[in-house]
Amino acid sequence: MSNATNNVMNNVTNEAADLESRYRSWLRWYPRSYRRAHESEILEVLLAGAREGRRRPEPMECLDLVRGGLHARMRPTVPSRDRSAWAAIKLMYLSAAAELATAVVVLATTGDVRSAIVMGDPGYTAARWRAELTGSFAPLVTGAVLAACLCLCLAWVIGRGHRWARAAFALVAGVNLASLLHGLAGGSAVYAQADLFAGITLCLVQLAAVAHLLHPYLPKVAALWGAGPIGPA
Repeated sequence: MSNATNNVMNNVTNEAADLESRYRSWLRWYPRSYRRAHESEILEVLLAGAREGRRRPEPMECLDLVRGGLHARMRPTVPSRDRSAWAAIKLMYLSAAAELATAVVVLATTGDVRSAIVMGDPGYTAARWRAELTGSFAPLVTGAVLAACLCLCLAWVIGRGHRWARAAFALVAGVNLASLLHGLAGGSAVYAQADLFAGITLCLVQLAAVAHLLHPYLPKVAALWGAGPIGPA
């Protein structure tokens, strides 16, 4: 066999090895348990579909691997028969979206809120408005974004079967409900009706999620109070 042939074969081998190594790097987006079960199969499909001479994955392949890895990491592992947990997790994802929507509504309606306040208090100054923005609106928007991240994290943790996260989310929902009631007491129904509607929607979604999270424990609570199991005999 000639040296030229050997060189060609070595180049092909090196190209395949480089490509496989880079595919393995992108597969790290998947959970370790998933890789143990499926990595060989995925690599075989990727390498079989690769063009000859390639040393790097194509951008769309990388994007698909990242997307698939994130989906595998985020997908709940609780049993499918635990319908209450699955429903709660979906509502928690919806709650995160509602938190972000609330932040957007607050930002979009600041002008309307200021106009409503000025109409009720002609002596309201620009300095007082700036103080209101700094002391109330900015923390509210920041808190909504952080709460959305917290909802996503707790949904992920609950999806892994950690029961303490159920109580943690119930606490988050309670804080939001208390904030809504505080806003009602402070006159938000007069000055920020759009914000109020967003807050009520958010609280309803979160309370529905809490109801699903606590549903498995209701028969035990009822039994402790001497009411017997909840539901048909």
